[in-house]
Amino acid sequence: MIRDYEGEVIAALSKQIHQSLGPWEIEAKAMEVRVSFAWDVGIREVIFECDSKIISDALLGLCTPPMIISNILARVSLKFQDFRLAQVSHVRRQGNRLAHILTKRAKDIVNSDSFVTWIKENPSLIEFAIAHDVLNLSLS
Repeated sequence: MIRDYEGEVIAALSKQIHQSLGPWEIEAKAMEVRVSFAWDVGIREVIFECDSKIISDALLGLCTPPMIISNILARVSLKFQDFRLAQVSHVRRQGNRLAHILTKRAKDIVNSDSFVTWIKENPSLIEFAIAHDVLNLSLS
């Protein structure tokens, strides 16, 4: 999900990855998809959030990535150079809940393209999650 500085949705993507991958590989491929999607939508200044500390640290140059994902992260780092500003921020899994909702949504995609995008709108499942969060906050 891509949001502007006020938190408004610019675009969102839910995509299946048709490969048998381990957890680090999936997270690395997801980052690669995020970077490509942001570029395709026309975003040139972006902060990519990632709940994998290993991947965010590797992209920040704070550690050497595991060999199994080093090629994927090398491609991501190379794509970062095309942006005016591309940063990575580690967020806890709880802070990345909406992204995980879109990830789960990808399992239900049955068209041949294996992805769905939303431009300048919240996907209904995200609207529901946000409304649920707001309701829970008002009840507490």
